[in-house]
Amino acid sequence: MGQLACKLEVGERAGAALPDVRSMLASAVARHKAGDAAAGDLYRAILSAEPSHGDVLHLLGVTALQAGTAEVASGWLRRALVIDRAQAYYRNSLGEALRALGRPNEAREQYRLALTLSPAYPESLANLLRQPQPGDNASALLERFCRLRLASASEILAVADSRLLSGRLADANLAYRAAVALEPATVQAYVNLGATASREKHYAQAATAFRRALRLSPDHPGAWNNLASAVWELNDGQGAVRFCRRSVALKPDHPDPYANLGYVQRSQAQNGDDFAEAATLCRRALQINPSHVSALNNLGIVNLDLGHLDEAERLFRRTLDAEPKHPDARFNLSLALLKAGRFKEGWGFYEARWETGQLPMVNAQLRAWQGEPLNGATILLHAEQGHGDTLHFVRYAPLVAALGGRVVLAVQPALKRLVAGMPGVAAVHALTDAFPAPDFHCPLMSLPRLLGTELGTIPSGIPYLFPPAEAIGKWLGQPLPGAGLRVGLVWSGDPRPGLLRANLTDRRRSMTLRDLAPLAGVPNLRFVNLQMGGAAAQLADPPTGMDIHDPMGAVTDFADTAALVLRLDLVITVDTSVAHLVGALGKPVWVLSRYDGCWRWLQDRDDTPWYPTMRLFRQTMSGDWTTVGLRVADALHKLVA
Repeated sequence: MGQLACKLEVGERAGAALPDVRSMLASAVARHKAGDAAAGDLYRAILSAEPSHGDVLHLLGVTALQAGTAEVASGWLRRALVIDRAQAYYRNSLGEALRALGRPNEAREQYRLALTLSPAYPESLANLLRQPQPGDNASALLERFCRLRLASASEILAVADSRLLSGRLADANLAYRAAVALEPATVQAYVNLGATASREKHYAQAATAFRRALRLSPDHPGAWNNLASAVWELNDGQGAVRFCRRSVALKPDHPDPYANLGYVQRSQAQNGDDFAEAATLCRRALQINPSHVSALNNLGIVNLDLGHLDEAERLFRRTLDAEPKHPDARFNLSLALLKAGRFKEGWGFYEARWETGQLPMVNAQLRAWQGEPLNGATILLHAEQGHGDTLHFVRYAPLVAALGGRVVLAVQPALKRLVAGMPGVAAVHALTDAFPAPDFHCPLMSLPRLLGTELGTIPSGIPYLFPPAEAIGKWLGQPLPGAGLRVGLVWSGDPRPGLLRANLTDRRRSMTLRDLAPLAGVPNLRFVNLQMGGAAAQLADPPTGMDIHDPMGAVTDFADTAALVLRLDLVITVDTSVAHLVGALGKPVWVLSRYDGCWRWLQDRDDTPWYPTMRLFRQTMSGDWTTVGLRVADALHKLVA
């Protein structure tokens, strides 16, 4: 409604009012504030004495507006503006009258004119904020409004929400904290404070905020769902399941907890039933909302795991139809395409890995190589993921050198000594080392895209890794088992317990030493341990009849392991870095692959174009290593026959 703002200092105006008019105006305003209907009669009496008194015309307009006669109010207010067009509160009151007449666009124009005249006029700011339009910059208006007077908790909450939506996370965090300081029982402030902390990857803080919200409102389904997401990131899978189910129980028709629970169940899946349950949960979310982005993406992941590549691709593309820049969907689509052997398109989408938040960002000051001529320039090719990924893609270093670049490698410290002898490599640094700035940089796993690798053009020349002479000499002097086929064994990957996603994948790719028990029945084998880490403790209780020589105490890095592998006839390993090491050395290697195998092994084949000496033994059912062990034993019987 219109405000009772007016200039009571009428004597200061040009053409000063008579003293009795001034006193009459003061009396009328007092009565008006008190709700006395006689105030209108006094305003008219003043107007009879001074027809050009703009404040009185304005106050008559306000009186009419408060009486519900907006058309009459508009007439009085327009007369006031004829007298003085520079008064912001005249404009604001006319805007109120126009809004009451159902003319919102004209009303908004008056509010804007009022702010042009008086940028610090809170009433016009508040009126514009009632129904902000795209061009209003509502968040900036709201912050101006809150600075002009002591804001309420709900107003500060609105400011915080606008900051969150615009990506100003630190500012949103401060505003939410201010809201709960003013009103400690503001549930939504705690919920959104948790959402802000989650987006900043401060998951412990997020969980604390969600729990505070739930203490105030135990039946808040959104808070339970968000708490599930936070504890999932804190490696609490069981808690995530429990909290998702609580959210579902409170609001069975809301898709978010179904989608999240489907993702958690898929990530923790150990067998086919787990994958089936994950798919059912995602489909339930899509029954409620067929365009639910997370459910589409998560169901795509389940289909990718199950090898249903066409369906996975369809779901990822539907996700991207709904949200074209969705980084996870773009990355997941790359995995489906690469696994199908559609490299040309797949490599392009694979670049989305940098947008998923799962990899540390590269120094933005380094110039990225995009395939332009190098002409002797120094290019840094650097590791980005695990040891196996580095071993796999370092094969491209000599190809870049052949294009005219001075190639410098930055790799994990344990790989430094091994890759130093690669042809065309000018220098090698550990990722932890300081080194001179290059002219260009390129992540190793971006090289297939830049060099146009397709399924038929994979650089598969082996060996491309060579252990240094001192490592070979060291291991020539080490005793190994005598007569028989020397077989190296690796049954477990790096569990990485601090990284939940990697840990859960490792649970599916790793087996136990006892799962290799069928191999003990094959004659003329001499087993050599290549297992590192905690899983090596299983050597204390090997399967019956399996005698395993363990030389790993003398291994200091991958150069040592490589030299040791050169003395073996075969390596049998789960899908871990040793598989890539042996393949890069050109030695025979049998890889035991989980059911939802890595994209690089393609699908429905037991060989790989990446490593000519590699043979794949895939699980035919998720979690079933027993059948794999029997198939490997059968293949060994044929090998030694």
